Amino acid sequence: MVTELKEEKFKEFVSSNPLVLVDFSATWCGPCRIQGKILDNIEAKFGNKIAIAKIDVDQNPNLARDFNIYAVPSLIFFYKGQPVVFDLEPEESIVEEPIESSKLVGVQSEENLEKIIEELLAQKDSK
Repeated sequence: MVTELKEEKFKEFVSSNPLVLVDFSATWCGPCRIQGKILDNIEAKFGNKIAIAKIDVDQNPNLARDFNIYAVPSLIFFYKGQPVVFDLEPEESIVEEPIESSKLVGVQSEENLEKIIEELLAQKDSK
């Protein structure tokens, strides 16, 4: 089961698990419910290799503000307590220069998340 987190437990949860996926969502958000089902499948597939948490942005506004969450669902991966930063190539972005982003906004497919997790786990294993 995906862990529902409150602000008080956030830092402890993120720092105590090597690889964490945090879902910033809201109860009134239809796409968030879709993302939640996808995350349940991800958790079932990867088991104890990744910890998954859900943060309700309405109940935890300080965390939403700290991570610049302006749309839900938004997903952030954490590795050893730090947000994972993705380098986006210009063809994947609306700007011409490569940019860095630590969050994925909008519903993410199960296939996309599996690919990211497998890459992160491979990097973790190679270190």
